[in-house]
Amino acid sequence: MLALRNLNWSGTAQVMCLMSGVCKAASTIGAVGRGAKPLDAEMLDGFAATLGTPVAVLAELTGVRPSAAPRDPGPEVVATASLIWEVRHLTWDQEAELTAYAQELGGP
Repeated sequence: MLALRNLNWSGTAQVMCLMSGVCKAASTIGAVGRGAKPLDAEMLDGFAATLGTPVAVLAELTGVRPSAAPRDPGPEVVATASLIWEVRHLTWDQEAELTAYAQELGGP
């Protein structure tokens, strides 16, 4: 699901931290992705925010129990996840132009 959004392990780590507050190393996310490390409730929350998907849906798909107080993504997180989904259609040059424009507007 992350690859469909053109997110590698490093990109996923950055996006997950910004969108959910779940900050893990790219190597940890890669280990979960490869099945070398089990998915836990905290990471489930982070992936849900990154993908713009309700925690309950991912919990059902993965069989992982959600955290005691799962946080479904808020509207701003869902909108950001949607933007990430749409950016996958851009060419490398278009993405670079969009990044430069965002930085002009005061983005990171």
